[in-house]
Amino acid sequence: MVTLLTIEVLSIIATALTNLVGILAFATDHWSIVVYDFSKLHAHIKWVVVENTTNGSAYMINNTDDGNHTGILSFNKQQLETTVFGMKNGTTLYKTHKGVFRQCNYLSQNVREYLKLTKCRVLKVANNQYDDVLHGMNNPGRELIRLHNVAAACAILIVLLLCACTLVGVSVGILNSVVLATMTIGIIYLVTTMFSVCLLAIMHTVLKSERKQSHCFALEILTDDLCKARTIQSSYSFALGCLLIILCFITSVLWLSLQEKQRKFAQH
Repeated sequence: MVTLLTIEVLSIIATALTNLVGILAFATDHWSIVVYDFSKLHAHIKWVVVENTTNGSAYMINNTDDGNHTGILSFNKQQLETTVFGMKNGTTLYKTHKGVFRQCNYLSQNVREYLKLTKCRVLKVANNQYDDVLHGMNNPGRELIRLHNVAAACAILIVLLLCACTLVGVSVGILNSVVLATMTIGIIYLVTTMFSVCLLAIMHTVLKSERKQSHCFALEILTDDLCKARTIQSSYSFALGCLLIILCFITSVLWLSLQEKQRKFAQH
């Protein structure tokens, strides 16, 4: 038969693990990754900024019609991650990864300094001329940002609940053996599970919406030709979000089981 001490230890371990996974899921900014197939963009490339692997400096290569296409598109996979491609319409393209709160790039510090770019930027709608309806959606860029805002609010609430549960659960529920506090922590973890499900559903909806749009207009303004070369993939933070749901539910069950054990122990 499981003893009171065993459930207390398991509850503390589950709480610590849940908090760790929750923090990693929201702090890593890898819910999705945006990559471009640059072999499909050779006709639109105007210039390329690359990093010199010898001295670490960044320099620009202009793409003229004198046969430089082959040289520009001969970079390996690692070089493409730190390369910026400038399009003829003034758009710049590079590999990025996105989280709940912000979007970041894989560029080296030298390339970012050369182009005066920051590593990460807060998610916001790109300034564009589409104010009403585009591709059957009412201001779709703003709708996606609203979903991101709701997801960010859920993430902040989840982190606050996890921190509060840890403090109250250990200090009051376990150390002082307050049954009511232990039961409350179990219920709060169950509520946190529901908020985590909502957040994951929102991020999944955003991911599907960005993949299906025939014109890229939410965070960047891309023409149809450029948009067709874009691929959006889910990343490891998305998996951590799924794991968070499972851990929150398990932790909730453990805390509720603990309050039942504490109640029986108090009766004796």
